[in-house]
Amino acid sequence: MWREWRAYLSRKEGKLFLVLSFLALLLSYVAFLEVLLPWLTRSGEAYRLPNLRGRPYAQVAKALTEAGFSPVLLDSQYVPETPPMTILLQDPPPNTRIKKGRKIYLTVAGSTPPQISFPQVKDLPYEQAHRLLRESYGFRIGEVIYVRGSVPDIVVEVRYQGKPIEAGQPIPRYATVDLVVSRGLSDVKVPFVSVVGLPMEEAVARINAAGLKVGHIRYKPQPEVPPGYVYRQYPERVPEDSLPAGAAIDLFVNGPPPSTPSE
Repeated sequence: MWREWRAYLSRKEGKLFLVLSFLALLLSYVAFLEVLLPWLTRSGEAYRLPNLRGRPYAQVAKALTEAGFSPVLLDSQYVPETPPMTILLQDPPPNTRIKKGRKIYLTVAGSTPPQISFPQVKDLPYEQAHRLLRESYGFRIGEVIYVRGSVPDIVVEVRYQGKPIEAGQPIPRYATVDLVVSRGLSDVKVPFVSVVGLPMEEAVARINAAGLKVGHIRYKPQPEVPPGYVYRQYPERVPEDSLPAGAAIDLFVNGPPPSTPSE
């Protein structure tokens, strides 16, 4: 068998058969690369994906399906003041060139905020509690309720939906809470004064003139502040910009502490 095949290839018609077979293989390979492969991969049907963020999910899913793509709802995240089922994230990102049939993963805005443990803010100064609740946890501060107490400007209770709430209790994130703040023993309120950026002598005079008193004075070098000037005060903010008469304001002054005269 092999001898007959070898004898055939050695003749003229056998050699012609080899050449034609090689040409047929070459043409098949070219046709695969130029015709069949592009058709299989749909390389001529790449589309630029638009920015889908901020659009309703139902509208986006319908449009993508009609265009030949496969939308996949991947996840949901609660975002305050964002309508539920609004597109937040997309994968692939905008302006990516994709082909029909591809899956497009979408993250939408949820309708229910996550539950988190309420932090401990009882007995904290109002300013510190206010900053912690808003900046660190995302809560909103609603009403500030004043009660008499031995120490002014201290949070004595926190209420959610009119009921007291304790540290560790689950509460929706971004919820609105009310603060109950001690106003001190005095019912007389005086305007709050800000003395940051003033020389210490002038700051002390303004505090005394407002019916308040100077508390602790702390000295620390601050290269960007003129010597002897107040660069911070405590409290920096109080409810309704007023304090009980006689409340103390601590000052932070640029410079070394004054030397104590030797006896």
